[in-house]
Amino acid sequence: MTRNVLLCLLFMLASIGGLAPAAQAQAQSKPSRIALERQIINAFERDNLRRAMTLIDQYLGHWPNDMDMLYNAACGHAMLGEPDEAAERLLASVRAGFRDFDHMETDPDLRAIRQHEVFLAILEARDQVNKPPAEETKETPDGDAPSEEKQREVVLAPRSNRGSEEFADWQGRYAEGYRYESDPRHRLHFASPLDDRAHLEMTSMLVRQADQMSGSLFGSFQPDWIFVLVPAQSEQGIFSIDPSTPGWYEHSRRMLVTADIGASLRHEFAHVLHWGHMDRIGQRHPMWVQEGLAALYENYSIDGANQRIKFRINERHNIARKLVMEGEAPPWRELLKMGPTLFMKGANRNYPLARSMFEFIADEGKLEAWYENLVESWYEDKTGRVALEKTFDAPLRDIERSWERWVRARGRFDDMIDQGDASIGISATDAVDGCIVTRLIPGGGAAEAGMKKDDIIVRVGNQTVRSTRELMLAIARRKVGEVVAIRVRRGSDYLDLAVRMKPLGG
Repeated sequence: MTRNVLLCLLFMLASIGGLAPAAQAQAQSKPSRIALERQIINAFERDNLRRAMTLIDQYLGHWPNDMDMLYNAACGHAMLGEPDEAAERLLASVRAGFRDFDHMETDPDLRAIRQHEVFLAILEARDQVNKPPAEETKETPDGDAPSEEKQREVVLAPRSNRGSEEFADWQGRYAEGYRYESDPRHRLHFASPLDDRAHLEMTSMLVRQADQMSGSLFGSFQPDWIFVLVPAQSEQGIFSIDPSTPGWYEHSRRMLVTADIGASLRHEFAHVLHWGHMDRIGQRHPMWVQEGLAALYENYSIDGANQRIKFRINERHNIARKLVMEGEAPPWRELLKMGPTLFMKGANRNYPLARSMFEFIADEGKLEAWYENLVESWYEDKTGRVALEKTFDAPLRDIERSWERWVRARGRFDDMIDQGDASIGISATDAVDGCIVTRLIPGGGAAEAGMKKDDIIVRVGNQTVRSTRELMLAIARRKVGEVVAIRVRRGSDYLDLAVRMKPLGG
């Protein structure tokens, strides 16, 4: 059986084309896909495995070729002590397009079947197909030698229509209260409850980022349609959105969900473009790369004339600097090797460190060269160490020391408003498109300028503000006595108010 499985897998993994979708029931007879997924996640989180498996079977009855749900089914069977059923579902997941074999190999939920013949056959097929390209150059049918990119390019997973399916499903369920738009050039679907101006600013921002990242790093846009959803506050509970997790991108669903259309959206959208490129070239980059690159794009400015980008310092620098100053930053050799679980366990430390590393690479003018070296050296070294050493022409420890000196020299970034610091005299909380004013302090600059409770702050000076986090950073840089233009949305109207900064507590 193992040899037959291996031959079948070799054929599938080497195949470029996608899979034909199975016939499905009519849309009106299906449950909400999103709601059913949330129920399955909740069942797993409560260790109610039988409940989770019942829901998964219901889900697969409507969407039988969902590779990630088939994988979840394999995990469930493995944890229930049903190895043959787990192996069967795992094989079905691979047939449906699952290709994240590095995760599969270390997933503790599949520990019970790691010696199963099907599991071993999948890994053997992976190892045989996922080899570096041959050194010799073959001629193409028209007589030209293929480019290095073409020689390297491997499709890691069949093309997915999931983003378009999610977009159509959401539009069918929430026809009112949302703006729906599709961008064929960038393969992006949008749905948001924003007004025309905010919606246009959001989509324009993402298009600029897509053009910049594809032009400088990835060479093209993601191959599949992606659904970018900004849910209204009444629907945010569906996605477990809260201040600690204002947004996420789930590649299996080709869907980005965010309640923060500023830094969080830019972070998650960087994942969209990066995952699209990883799919196209058949690679899975380490967590420090995935999260560090996305964090780098949280704050930037792009010159519209030449697409040059300048990355802005943010509050993550202070955390990284404190770790360096106190000698508590883990060595780069350890950070580079961290898998997803270990990296996320130390997220409060690792995210700032990874962003700082990328800021350093970009500040040295080596970001594009480093990424090119990462792609080229991935078969040799999947941690990114070789790419760093090649880019800087120095050993890893020497590069790390240069980064440490650079971090110390930058000083501390002012990201707090302390007693006596400049303040506009309000309390606010997050709204979908900015910060909603919940309280005005009598005698404060905002109240004197005519700001009202329930106004939505969307801009401070020339800086767009889309969350209380961004408002805090924008105000923290100001000085007492400075007059700043603050734009607010009041109902459907936009007003520009001249607000004088006054000392906090003064």
